[in-house]
Amino acid sequence: MLALVAVLSLGGLCAAGVICPAQAQERGAPGGLEAWGEQEVEVFVDVARARALMAEGAAVLDAREASDFRRGHLPGAANLPWTTLVRGEKQGALGDDALVEARLREAGVRAGTPVVIYGAWRAPGTWGEEGRLHWTLEYLGHRQVKVLWGGVQAWEAAGGELERGGQGDRAAGDVVARRQEGRRATTEEVVAAVGRKGAVLLDTRERAEYEGRARYGESRGGHIPGAVHLWWEDLFEGPAMKPRAEIEAMLRARGITPDQEVIAYCTGGIRSGFVYSVLRALGYAQVSNYDASMWEWTRHPERAVE
Repeated sequence: MLALVAVLSLGGLCAAGVICPAQAQERGAPGGLEAWGEQEVEVFVDVARARALMAEGAAVLDAREASDFRRGHLPGAANLPWTTLVRGEKQGALGDDALVEARLREAGVRAGTPVVIYGAWRAPGTWGEEGRLHWTLEYLGHRQVKVLWGGVQAWEAAGGELERGGQGDRAAGDVVARRQEGRRATTEEVVAAVGRKGAVLLDTRERAEYEGRARYGESRGGHIPGAVHLWWEDLFEGPAMKPRAEIEAMLRARGITPDQEVIAYCTGGIRSGFVYSVLRALGYAQVSNYDASMWEWTRHPERAVE
């Protein structure tokens, strides 16, 4: 049965819980992609580019929670929170091929067809979910995965329409998982990277978590030995991503350069997924996401934390 969907014209009526373009401007819409600088790899796209890809048949994936999706989502979008692609609670590790293929096909993802992903960008209570989904698809071998710069707020600020309610029926996709193992770090690979020259472990959690506070169900507090710290929110100034040059300077100050192997992690691979996306756009060729992250690392007492 088709879900009942109400299309909202943001030039006029706005539903409760959905930000109108004028409200988005008042709250400070995210800064434009054109000011960020040229990407080494096209990860982020602006609203105009997203519209063009959608017109060409791109699948549109909303990385937010179902409640946010129902309040207002891009036309034709499928809701695909990261939690639907893992098995169990406090589990950041991606599920097996049968699980992820089923979920992606339900969302209409097709091999060889572009995918546009969006989330809530740097709104309160977000974790970089769109980056996690971008990483997931790249890791599974999809070659045309884009993230909407500024998220749903940018879409709204540009006058884009939203649909309200649940998802409508869609043609099933045919995507097949072809895992690119260099994009994912396993626990064993992280163990081998500790102290290895040329490898950087990048902790993307809050400073308090890095220093030892277990906030989200980790078995122990602290960080992986030798890891450097860069909270994912430090990439932003309010709702806007900081200028590219400023982010590159932050990375250099931590000894992180594009010629190194970088393994990003957090609690369950969500925040680190967004940092992965940023590093890909900056031209880091050897970047991976440790999706199991501290939930997995701290379960085993033989794995040290600092």
